[in-house]
Amino acid sequence: MIITMFKVEVGILFFISLVPIIAVMKKIAAFPQGNNVPDYLLIAIVIGWFVGASREGRKIFIQSPINGVVLLMVIGSFINLIRGYTFMSYSEEINLERLMTWKNYMILPLIYFISANNVKTEKIVKIFIILILFTLLATDFNFYSTFKWLKTYHYSHNIRVSGTFSFLGPNEMGVFYCMYTFLLLGISYYTTNKWLRYFLIFVCAVNFYPILYSFSRAAYLSALVGFLTLGLIKDRRILIGLIALILLYRLILPNSVVERIDMTFLDKTEVTEEKIEKSAVEMGDTVIDVTNRKMLWDRATEYFKEQPFLGIGFDTFRHDVGRITHSLFYKILAEQGLLGLLIHFIFYSVLFQQAYRLFRNARTNLGKGIGLGFLTSIIVHLAGSISGDQTLYYNLMAIFWFFMGIVARFNAELVEPGNKDQPLVS
Repeated sequence: MIITMFKVEVGILFFISLVPIIAVMKKIAAFPQGNNVPDYLLIAIVIGWFVGASREGRKIFIQSPINGVVLLMVIGSFINLIRGYTFMSYSEEINLERLMTWKNYMILPLIYFISANNVKTEKIVKIFIILILFTLLATDFNFYSTFKWLKTYHYSHNIRVSGTFSFLGPNEMGVFYCMYTFLLLGISYYTTNKWLRYFLIFVCAVNFYPILYSFSRAAYLSALVGFLTLGLIKDRRILIGLIALILLYRLILPNSVVERIDMTFLDKTEVTEEKIEKSAVEMGDTVIDVTNRKMLWDRATEYFKEQPFLGIGFDTFRHDVGRITHSLFYKILAEQGLLGLLIHFIFYSVLFQQAYRLFRNARTNLGKGIGLGFLTSIIVHLAGSISGDQTLYYNLMAIFWFFMGIVARFNAELVEPGNKDQPLVS
């Protein structure tokens, strides 16, 4: 933390690399004030950021369209937090927990601004990428060390594990791996250093082990969407492989994974009306099994109908119902209403536009790769959010928001090349 005040990149490297590895963070938490280490480190980073900007005579904030939509998200979530206090009659303990959840959520916008305004060279970006690769390998090993002891020829719910994300679930873990695997795959297409490219491809390949054995249908959908996106935008060969996978998945994939996929699509004539009512969505002669999500989605829809404009308030659904919505979009409708839905639409639209702009217009290969990778990661994240929600957990989303800042930085260089406030050069 002391070094970070003078060399801010050190603190950023430490934070981004270690925060996703929950097993390490738990060990840190065992020390006095260990739970507050991420907060203290962020404070040190902010001090180093402001001191460094003053010493170098540069602006504290670069200009980017992403700045505005991030602030819009912050303001919208704060209004929604207050809405929860005024609309829902919770105890002081629950309201304090909601405030703590919001505080942790605000770490993500802070990570964006730190990244956008302090990662000033491509050399540092490459170091970040290498460290993130080691981070993912560490989480892969954590998953394997637990999963290898299980009998997995046939699927059962008790063989689902969360790896390092023990406080969450397999769905969140699976989508986490999908988001960053496709981010790195996009970067690998434009990596000129062959050893770094091999390392990127190797880690991405290893990541598919926990994706497959997460037994998460949200992760499977995210992976399919990720391959489809890369196939349409960059590499048509992927589309051929994707078609082959869809047609031959029973022959290619492990038996337990095939059984998990086949559980999703059921013959309507063999499913009871009670099953369809509680946990399935009808599609012609087939029903899609969404376990108990349908009941939660119906409840979220009821809340939306009651409070369509502002919703019932930030982080209220899980306290009122006892479970999360298992869908980002239903959570937005229930807790934030149409206003929140509009804010999120604007937010992701700007992210998509900025990532695509970087992919098409970047002056360097690394910039193009980050544009392609982040664009794919956005789409994968949204696909996984149909039946899941990772947005509030900074351990899962820190890398996403960090690269959001990198995209803003690269695009700022496109506007003012050579400007000392955004000199993103090697």
